[in-house]
Amino acid sequence: MRRTTDDMPTMEPSQQPAPERHHARVALRDGEIRAALIDWLWSRHACEPDTVIRNEMGLCVGATRVDIAVINGAISGYEIKSDRDTLNRLPGQVALYDLVLDAAWVVTTNRYAARVEAHISPWWGVLGVERQANETVAFHILRSAAWNDTKQEPMAIAQLLWRDEALEELQAIDAHRGLSRATRWGVWERLVDSMELADLKATVRRRLKERPSWPGGQ
Repeated sequence: MRRTTDDMPTMEPSQQPAPERHHARVALRDGEIRAALIDWLWSRHACEPDTVIRNEMGLCVGATRVDIAVINGAISGYEIKSDRDTLNRLPGQVALYDLVLDAAWVVTTNRYAARVEAHISPWWGVLGVERQANETVAFHILRSAAWNDTKQEPMAIAQLLWRDEALEELQAIDAHRGLSRATRWGVWERLVDSMELADLKATVRRRLKERPSWPGGQ
C-alpha cells in the first residue's frame, strides 16, 4: 500500500531534524595568522636553542618591516598576506627583503596562493595558510625557499644594528677611531669597510639574538 504524508508519524519539535546549515568562510586576519605562525615556527625550531623569533623587524632604516623574523644561523623573514590584505605593496617589500635576508617566505591564504608567485623573487618560499573545520589555523608549504646569495647588500645588513651596537663591534676590532661623534651612517659605513660579508652577517645575527627586545617587536 502506498503511504501518504498522513501515514507518517508526527514528530515533536525537539525531534525535528536540524536544518542544514551552510557556514560562510570566515576571513583569516593578520593577527590570528601571526599568532599561529609563531607557534608553528617554534615547533619547527624546538630543538634549536640558538633560534630567536621576533615580530616586526625593521629593514633599511625603517623603510619596511619583516612581519616575523627567525634568527639562528641565518636570518629568515615571513611576510603575511591575509584575506584582508592586498598584494599592492608586496613587490616593494620583496625588493627590500632581498637586500638583507638569507631566506624569505610569503605566508598567504587561498585568496592569493595562485597569484603570489608573480610578485616574489625566485628564491622566496610560499607558505599556505587556511582555517580548518575545527577552527584551528594550519600551514602547508606550497613552494620551498632557497638561499639568497645574489642580492644582499652589506650596508643594508649593517643597518640592522643600532649605532651603539655597531660602534662596540668596531671597538672590539680596534676600528673605531674618529667615530665618537659620527652619525649612525658613518658607523655603519666603517663597519662594512672593516668586515668581510660573512663576518658582518655573523656579527649582526649575534647582536640581534642578544637583544632582549626592540621597539614595536617582541
